[in-house]
Amino acid sequence: MAVIGAGPAGSMAARYAARAGASTVILEEHPAVGWPVQCAGLLGSEALAESQLSPGPFLLQGMKGASVISPGGLTLDFKAGDCRAWVVDRRLFDRALAASAVREGAVLQLCSAARTISRDGKGCTIHLEGGGGLRAAVVISAEGVQSKLARMAGIPPPRMILSGAQVEAPFRVRDPEKVEVHLGQAPGLFAWVIPLGEERARIGLAALDRGCERLRAFLKRPAIADRLSGSAVAINVGGLPIGPAAATAVQGLLAVGDAAGQVKPTSGGGIFPGLVAAKIAGGVAAAASLEGDPSAGRLAEYDRLWRAALGRELETGMRLHRVLMRMSHAEIDELVGCIAARPGLIKAIEEYGDIDRPSRLMLRMLPHLGLDAIRLARLLWYG
Repeated sequence: MAVIGAGPAGSMAARYAARAGASTVILEEHPAVGWPVQCAGLLGSEALAESQLSPGPFLLQGMKGASVISPGGLTLDFKAGDCRAWVVDRRLFDRALAASAVREGAVLQLCSAARTISRDGKGCTIHLEGGGGLRAAVVISAEGVQSKLARMAGIPPPRMILSGAQVEAPFRVRDPEKVEVHLGQAPGLFAWVIPLGEERARIGLAALDRGCERLRAFLKRPAIADRLSGSAVAINVGGLPIGPAAATAVQGLLAVGDAAGQVKPTSGGGIFPGLVAAKIAGGVAAAASLEGDPSAGRLAEYDRLWRAALGRELETGMRLHRVLMRMSHAEIDELVGCIAARPGLIKAIEEYGDIDRPSRLMLRMLPHLGLDAIRLARLLWYG
């Protein structure tokens, strides 16, 4: 069997497929794993645990909390006593995951760009750039947001693709253990500041369109421009898919990670759901390959299993995303102010905050709302 793409989801799927006894090849189009970087590089503790990697040099900075800033400048601050997320070097992180797949027996082929795919009742033929091909009973598409081969095979696209852009620059950080989340800066998601120590940060945003243009405007805002200490030293751009595809399994092929839209709509993070789904994909694909049954019916087990594990969380996130998209700046100000004025809510966030499974936090917050639950419900219902 073959995995297309050596990102986190692809490497994890290959690792589990090889572990299950299937002959597994990873096709990576670039000359090095982890390049180009197309991610903000912030992992929750649960995502790090799902990677099954020991702490290593890919961990750059621990995050304990956040400052959420509304369009009108209201701030919601919270900070836990221990690290809840980690800033990572995605190049080193991706390479560590690829190495773990290779240790399980997967074969990694660099500079191997898959261009087209053809299928028959016994499997797939992947046609490579420059000629040549590879035969596989089952293919796992971990191609990322573009997912050319997955679309060719009949996997539908995610519901929405946001335009993301990020720079790394010298920056006067207020608290090196807190992420800044700036709401209402662009339609689509939010803007962020991720510290890399006290004098450097990753600054980015995700929007419905024109991510680079909107990021340039955000960098000129006084709250950001006044703290910039120099020009950008790196820039990352890319698409951010949210809203899982209607189907992620067809005859001979599964889609995983960004290729399947398995991304948290509340934060844009795809590592955690991608790793969870990749383990399932690797196991199902290996079993189908060894059984000689690449039919859509056999591979549909993957779709059922990953949705049982993640579907409710992602759908809840999509609903919240739609609500926030419809709220005016004044309503977002009111929402942030409502939460910031309740110490019990802030304590609940500090104790139970989880960027990988935010619905758990929502349930923990309800007992602390009291009469403000009616006010908050009105805001969300209006949205």
